[in-house]
Amino acid sequence: MSSYYNNNHLKPNPSKTQLCSFHLRNRDAKKELSVTWDSHNLSNHKHPMYLGVTLDRTLSFKKHLENTKAKVNTRNNILRKLVNSKWGADPPTIRATAMALCFSTAEYACSSWCRSCHTKLVDTALNDTCRIITGCVKTTPVPCLYALAGISPPHIRRLGIAQDERRTQETDIRRPLHGHVPPPRRLRSRASFVQTVLLLQTTKQAARIWEDEWQRNNTQALEWLDRGVTPTESLASGHDLCWTTWKSLNRLRVEQGGAKH
Repeated sequence: MSSYYNNNHLKPNPSKTQLCSFHLRNRDAKKELSVTWDSHNLSNHKHPMYLGVTLDRTLSFKKHLENTKAKVNTRNNILRKLVNSKWGADPPTIRATAMALCFSTAEYACSSWCRSCHTKLVDTALNDTCRIITGCVKTTPVPCLYALAGISPPHIRRLGIAQDERRTQETDIRRPLHGHVPPPRRLRSRASFVQTVLLLQTTKQAARIWEDEWQRNNTQALEWLDRGVTPTESLASGHDLCWTTWKSLNRLRVEQGGAKH
């Protein structure tokens, strides 16, 4: 590394350089590397951060998703300042604020970690975000939350972003991964981005259409449609009303929160 830095007229900074070994051998999980660079012993770090993404030994992104969940929960607390049981901002304002604060944070670099088995951590925080937008209670079915809020479910949004990134990687010669040939997988469980994500064939807006999946996976889909709960990317009818009326209307639609009559 020293020769590379010298040849390219770069100045090394060993004091800020971290070491991390990526492997799946649990028996070697506590072992640390011993590397010296310019007479400095480099420090080992279990969770190094690169471009805002926290890495871990097995690349499961669990630590990163835990941090992301905490960030979204903090922003949910800010979002709750806009609503109350008796008053609140206009529903379109709350939705726009939630998209800017919560969903943008939850989807940062999601093309790298969307295949992790710990994505449920972030989904739970986003469920609370949609509850704030719609004014629904915790017993409300999750599919209804996203339909009333006019937002596609997190896993569909992440898949669309990953597929669009894959298409850009294939078509844009300026991308560092353009023309990259991935090595053969040694472990079947490793879901590589290049090998598992398909290219996006439509627009990102069209990829977020989830009406077919919504009706296929929910037995009460037709009943909810009759009440005005439709899986689109716009707020349900009544969003032009005041907050208290909007909240009561949504609870009537899903028959939750003591608004069955």
